[in-house]
Amino acid sequence: MQKRMLAVVIVLILLCGCGSQGKEVSNKDDSISLQVPGTAVEDEKEIPKVTVTEYPMPEEVARLEKLDFTNMGLYADEAQSMRNSNQLSAGYFSADGEGNIYFTDFTNDAICVCGQEGEDKEILHAGSGAYLQYTNGYLYFGGIEPKDKYIDSFVRIDCNTKEAEVLYEKPCGEVMVLRDVMYLLDPGLSAMKLDEPNSEIVGLSEIEYAFLNTDGRYLLYNMVITEKPRFLFERGYVLAWDTETETNYFVESGMVFPLLAGNWLSYYDVRTNTRHVLDLKTGTDTDLEYSIQRPVSDGHKLYWCVQEEVGSFQIFQWDGREIQELCTVEVESEKIGDIRLFLAEGYLYWMFEAKLREEAEWGYYRLTDGKAGRLN
Repeated sequence: MQKRMLAVVIVLILLCGCGSQGKEVSNKDDSISLQVPGTAVEDEKEIPKVTVTEYPMPEEVARLEKLDFTNMGLYADEAQSMRNSNQLSAGYFSADGEGNIYFTDFTNDAICVCGQEGEDKEILHAGSGAYLQYTNGYLYFGGIEPKDKYIDSFVRIDCNTKEAEVLYEKPCGEVMVLRDVMYLLDPGLSAMKLDEPNSEIVGLSEIEYAFLNTDGRYLLYNMVITEKPRFLFERGYVLAWDTETETNYFVESGMVFPLLAGNWLSYYDVRTNTRHVLDLKTGTDTDLEYSIQRPVSDGHKLYWCVQEEVGSFQIFQWDGREIQELCTVEVESEKIGDIRLFLAEGYLYWMFEAKLREEAEWGYYRLTDGKAGRLN
């Protein structure tokens, strides 16, 4: 079961630890090398040709009622857009909207809290975590088990007292806190009320999923298909769980890594192998012609990164009209790594994993004036 959970969510499931809290974290040089071209990107990009195999629709999808994105009334405000974005990148980052940020520091195996630019940094939890979500004075997260590297529990910490409470003690996959309910993969969609003592997990759907997003009513996600020895989401079945009627719907196929931000539904098209943006108000679908899996957006702009050579990567932005290169960031690693972006009000944060879930550099870019620095 543990290995199964790891496979289901692919790169999104990770590990945990527990121990002392409140220790100060040593700071590295908080400056980074950054260049801001500020020019539109007009060069044509070579997109790999993709052969799409048509599959019969799975029975559990075929029997669901069909909804259409443009008729669902979907809209995510700025705060929810940023939370959806951060969740798409495994939620290693969260913000409370009051100038505090929370992030998983894999290098020091800790969850840290600090100001928006790394000031007054301290350890909130000794141990790594995924799907960090700040809500009403609490930080919720999936604890990551160090040895096998899967989420082995779900925890919340009172950010004032730093007292930790384990809410769920079994291995699980993606988790999203929505109002007073925790939705989790166990192994299908399950839920637990957070405001009821000793609340039990209730199974909602047996369909396994990845990449949860929400507008506050619908939970959007990719269905995961089991085909030994692999778990597949590449066929791109997008489903929606209606939290009001407790009904599952089929929405679309051919889409993975969905991101709901503002009036946009951005997705990775398995047919073109590129990131698209569907305008939910006009129905206009734009192919960005970049192979982007995990972008971030506040509903006004879309951001993503590209690493073409060792030692640096580029961050791009799209404002609904044109693509621009925002900046180039130099990193300490001497190899190509995994880069994840995160958003908080006025800031774009990046995490560069030089060694998977063991070493990671963190930095920020202030969107108002381009100031940049390091968090660890």
